[in-house]
Amino acid sequence: MTRVPSASAAPREAAGAPPSVEAHAEAPAATAVALGTGARRATTRVARYLAAQRAEVHVRLALMRVLERRIPFGAFNVVRGTLYRLAGFDVAPRARIAGALTLWGTGDIYRRFSVGPRTFINSPAHIELNAAVRIGARCALGHHVVIITTNHELGPATQRAGEIFHTPVTIGDGVWIGAGVTILPGVTIGDGAFVGAGCVVTRDVPPNARVAAPRAGVVGLLGVDAPPRRTHRNDTPTRTNS
Repeated sequence: MTRVPSASAAPREAAGAPPSVEAHAEAPAATAVALGTGARRATTRVARYLAAQRAEVHVRLALMRVLERRIPFGAFNVVRGTLYRLAGFDVAPRARIAGALTLWGTGDIYRRFSVGPRTFINSPAHIELNAAVRIGARCALGHHVVIITTNHELGPATQRAGEIFHTPVTIGDGVWIGAGVTILPGVTIGDGAFVGAGCVVTRDVPPNARVAAPRAGVVGLLGVDAPPRRTHRNDTPTRTNS
Protein backbone atom coordinates (compact mmCIF):
# COMPACT_ATOMS: atom_id res chain seq x y z
CA MET A 1 0.00 0.00 0.00
CA THR A 2 1.30 3.42 -0.95
CA ARG A 3 1.79 5.79 1.99
CA VAL A 4 0.63 9.36 1.49
CA PRO A 5 2.65 11.96 3.38
CA SER A 6 0.65 13.89 5.89
CA ALA A 7 0.07 17.64 5.62
CA SER A 8 2.24 18.29 8.69
CA ALA A 9 5.20 16.51 7.15
CA ALA A 10 5.33 18.79 4.14
CA PRO A 11 6.36 21.89 6.08
CA ARG A 12 9.03 19.92 7.90
CA GLU A 13 10.46 18.78 4.61
CA ALA A 14 10.26 22.32 3.25
CA ALA A 15 11.97 23.69 6.32
CA GLY A 16 14.80 21.28 5.89
CA ALA A 17 15.27 22.16 2.23
CA PRO A 18 18.26 24.29 1.22
CA PRO A 19 17.59 28.05 0.78
CA SER A 20 16.69 29.24 -2.64
CA VAL A 21 18.82 31.41 -4.93
CA GLU A 22 16.56 34.38 -4.20
CA ALA A 23 17.24 34.11 -0.44
CA HIS A 24 20.99 34.15 -1.10
CA ALA A 25 20.59 37.33 -3.17
CA GLU A 26 18.47 39.15 -0.57
CA ALA A 27 21.01 38.84 2.27
CA PRO A 28 23.82 40.90 0.63
CA ALA A 29 21.29 43.48 -0.52
CA ALA A 30 19.99 43.97 3.03
CA THR A 31 23.55 44.25 4.33
CA ALA A 32 24.37 46.87 1.71
CA VAL A 33 21.32 48.91 2.65
CA ALA A 34 22.26 48.77 6.35
CA LEU A 35 25.84 49.79 5.60
CA GLY A 36 24.67 52.64 3.39
CA THR A 37 22.33 53.96 6.09
CA GLY A 38 25.09 53.79 8.71
CA ALA A 39 27.53 55.57 6.41
CA ARG A 40 25.06 58.37 5.76
CA ARG A 41 24.44 58.83 9.47
CA ALA A 42 28.18 58.93 10.20
CA THR A 43 28.72 61.44 7.40
CA THR A 44 25.95 63.65 8.78
CA ARG A 45 27.46 63.55 12.28
CA VAL A 46 30.93 64.42 10.94
CA ALA A 47 29.50 67.30 8.87
CA ARG A 48 27.70 68.71 11.91
CA TYR A 49 30.84 68.43 14.04
CA LEU A 50 32.98 70.17 11.43
CA ALA A 51 30.40 72.95 11.06
CA ALA A 52 30.44 73.50 14.83
CA GLN A 53 34.24 73.58 14.90
CA ARG A 54 34.36 76.02 12.00
CA ALA A 55 32.73 78.63 14.23
CA GLU A 56 35.69 78.26 16.63
CA VAL A 57 38.38 78.73 13.96
CA HIS A 58 39.43 82.33 13.27
CA VAL A 59 41.73 82.43 10.27
CA ARG A 60 42.62 86.13 10.36
CA LEU A 61 43.53 85.93 14.03
CA ALA A 62 45.69 82.84 13.38
CA LEU A 63 47.54 84.56 10.54
CA MET A 64 48.09 87.67 12.65
CA ARG A 65 49.58 85.58 15.43
CA VAL A 66 52.20 84.25 13.03
CA LEU A 67 53.50 87.81 12.70
CA GLU A 68 52.95 88.68 16.34
CA ARG A 69 55.21 85.87 17.56
CA ARG A 70 58.14 87.61 15.87
CA ILE A 71 57.75 90.73 18.02
CA PRO A 72 59.70 90.61 21.31
CA PHE A 73 57.61 90.84 24.45
CA GLY A 74 57.20 94.42 25.66
CA ALA A 75 58.61 95.93 22.46
CA PHE A 76 56.75 97.63 19.61
CA ASN A 77 53.53 97.72 21.63
CA VAL A 78 51.83 100.14 19.23
CA VAL A 79 52.78 97.91 16.28
CA ARG A 80 51.20 94.94 18.01
CA GLY A 81 48.01 96.95 18.49
CA THR A 82 48.09 97.77 14.79
CA LEU A 83 48.28 94.07 13.94
CA TYR A 84 45.15 93.38 15.97
CA ARG A 85 43.43 96.24 14.17
CA LEU A 86 44.48 94.87 10.76
CA ALA A 87 43.10 91.46 11.78
CA GLY A 88 39.69 93.11 12.15
CA PHE A 89 39.42 94.09 15.82
CA ASP A 90 38.38 97.62 16.81
CA VAL A 91 41.69 98.59 18.39
CA ALA A 92 42.26 102.34 18.33
CA PRO A 93 45.49 103.90 17.10
CA ARG A 94 48.05 104.44 19.88
CA ALA A 95 46.59 101.57 21.90
CA ARG A 96 49.49 99.53 23.27
CA ILE A 97 49.56 95.77 23.73
CA ALA A 98 52.64 94.33 25.45
CA GLY A 99 52.32 90.73 24.29
CA ALA A 100 50.07 88.07 22.84
CA LEU A 101 46.42 88.18 23.94
CA THR A 102 44.40 84.99 24.25
CA LEU A 103 41.16 85.83 22.44
CA TRP A 104 38.55 83.18 21.83
CA GLY A 105 34.86 82.75 21.20
CA THR A 106 32.28 81.38 18.78
CA GLY A 107 31.35 83.13 15.56
CA ASP A 108 32.32 86.67 14.60
CA ILE A 109 34.56 87.64 17.50
CA TYR A 110 36.09 90.59 15.61
CA ARG A 111 33.08 92.86 16.16
CA ARG A 112 32.93 92.01 19.87
CA PHE A 113 36.27 93.44 20.99
CA SER A 114 37.16 97.12 21.13
CA VAL A 115 40.00 99.03 22.79
CA GLY A 116 40.14 102.81 23.15
CA PRO A 117 43.09 105.09 22.39
CA ARG A 118 46.07 105.28 24.77
CA THR A 119 44.98 102.11 26.55
CA PHE A 120 47.70 99.69 27.67
CA ILE A 121 47.10 95.93 27.96
CA ASN A 122 49.78 93.81 29.55
CA SER A 123 50.31 90.14 28.69
CA PRO A 124 49.25 87.45 29.19
CA ALA A 125 45.58 88.40 29.16
CA HIS A 126 42.69 86.00 28.56
CA ILE A 127 39.61 87.61 27.02
CA GLU A 128 36.58 85.55 26.06
CA LEU A 129 34.50 87.00 23.25
CA ASN A 130 31.22 85.10 23.21
CA ALA A 131 29.74 88.52 24.05
CA ALA A 132 31.12 92.02 23.57
CA VAL A 133 34.09 93.28 25.59
CA ARG A 134 34.53 97.05 25.44
CA ILE A 135 37.62 98.67 26.96
CA GLY A 136 37.65 102.46 27.05
CA ALA A 137 40.37 105.04 26.47
CA ARG A 138 43.45 105.57 28.69
CA CYS A 139 42.95 102.32 30.60
CA ALA A 140 45.69 100.11 32.03
CA LEU A 141 45.25 96.36 32.38
CA GLY A 142 47.85 94.35 34.31
CA HIS A 143 49.16 90.93 33.39
CA HIS A 144 47.08 87.78 33.87
CA VAL A 145 43.78 89.65 33.64
CA VAL A 146 40.86 87.36 32.76
CA ILE A 147 37.63 88.68 31.24
CA ILE A 148 34.77 86.17 30.95
CA THR A 149 31.50 86.61 29.06
CA THR A 150 30.02 83.11 29.38
CA ASN A 151 28.17 81.71 32.38
CA HIS A 152 25.86 78.83 33.27
CA GLU A 153 22.53 78.66 34.99
CA LEU A 154 22.82 76.71 38.22
CA GLY A 155 21.49 73.24 37.51
CA PRO A 156 20.48 70.23 39.63
CA ALA A 157 22.87 67.98 41.49
CA THR A 158 23.23 65.71 38.48
CA GLN A 159 24.71 68.61 36.45
CA ARG A 160 25.34 71.87 38.27
CA ALA A 161 26.60 73.68 35.15
CA GLY A 162 23.25 74.21 33.47
CA GLU A 163 22.15 76.21 30.45
CA ILE A 164 24.81 78.52 28.95
CA PHE A 165 24.25 82.25 28.51
CA HIS A 166 26.49 85.16 27.44
CA THR A 167 26.60 88.74 28.74
CA PRO A 168 28.96 91.59 27.78
CA VAL A 169 31.66 93.29 29.85
CA THR A 170 32.30 97.04 29.71
CA ILE A 171 35.32 98.88 31.12
CA GLY A 172 35.03 102.66 31.12
CA ASP A 173 37.61 105.33 30.37
CA GLY A 174 40.65 105.81 32.58
CA VAL A 175 40.19 102.53 34.47
CA TRP A 176 43.16 100.75 36.11
CA ILE A 177 42.82 96.97 36.38
CA GLY A 178 45.53 95.37 38.52
CA ALA A 179 47.38 92.12 37.85
CA GLY A 180 45.50 88.86 38.20
CA VAL A 181 42.02 90.40 38.18
CA THR A 182 39.11 88.26 36.98
CA ILE A 183 36.04 90.05 35.61
CA LEU A 184 32.90 87.94 35.39
CA PRO A 185 30.11 88.17 32.78
CA GLY A 186 27.83 91.18 32.74
CA VAL A 187 30.08 93.49 34.76
CA THR A 188 30.41 97.20 33.99
CA ILE A 189 33.33 99.09 35.52
CA GLY A 190 32.75 102.83 35.62
CA ASP A 191 35.10 105.56 34.44
CA GLY A 192 38.12 106.24 36.60
CA ALA A 193 37.73 103.14 38.80
CA PHE A 194 40.69 101.25 40.27
CA VAL A 195 40.46 97.47 40.75
CA GLY A 196 43.29 96.13 42.88
CA ALA A 197 45.36 93.07 42.04
CA GLY A 198 43.79 89.68 42.56
CA CYS A 199 40.16 90.82 42.69
CA VAL A 200 37.30 88.74 41.35
CA VAL A 201 34.77 91.29 40.11
CA THR A 202 31.27 89.85 40.25
CA ARG A 203 29.15 93.03 40.13
CA ASP A 204 29.21 96.52 38.65
CA VAL A 205 31.81 98.98 39.93
CA PRO A 206 30.74 102.65 40.13
CA PRO A 207 32.87 105.42 38.61
CA ASN A 208 35.95 106.45 40.59
CA ALA A 209 35.52 103.52 42.99
CA ARG A 210 38.49 101.82 44.58
CA VAL A 211 38.01 98.05 44.73
CA ALA A 212 40.18 95.76 46.86
CA ALA A 213 40.69 92.00 47.13
CA PRO A 214 39.75 89.37 48.11
CA ARG A 215 36.03 89.90 47.49
CA ALA A 216 36.30 92.92 45.24
CA GLY A 217 34.25 95.11 47.55
CA VAL A 218 34.21 98.89 47.22
CA VAL A 219 36.40 100.25 50.02
CA GLY A 220 36.25 103.92 49.12
CA LEU A 221 35.84 106.55 46.45
CA LEU A 222 38.58 108.45 44.68
CA GLY A 223 38.61 112.12 43.85
CA VAL A 224 38.84 113.47 40.33
CA ASP A 225 42.42 114.65 40.84
CA ALA A 226 45.34 112.35 41.54
CA PRO A 227 46.15 111.88 45.25
CA PRO A 228 49.40 113.29 46.65
CA ARG A 229 52.47 111.30 45.66
CA ARG A 230 53.73 108.94 48.30
CA THR A 231 57.40 108.68 49.23
CA HIS A 232 58.78 105.17 48.77
CA ARG A 233 61.74 103.64 50.52
CA ASN A 234 63.71 103.31 47.32
CA ASP A 235 63.08 106.87 46.24
CA THR A 236 66.31 108.79 45.66
CA PRO A 237 66.13 112.27 47.15
CA THR A 238 66.59 115.07 44.69
CA ARG A 239 69.72 117.12 45.27
CA THR A 240 69.38 120.86 45.21
CA ASN A 241 72.17 123.38 44.68
CA SER A 242 72.66 125.68 47.64
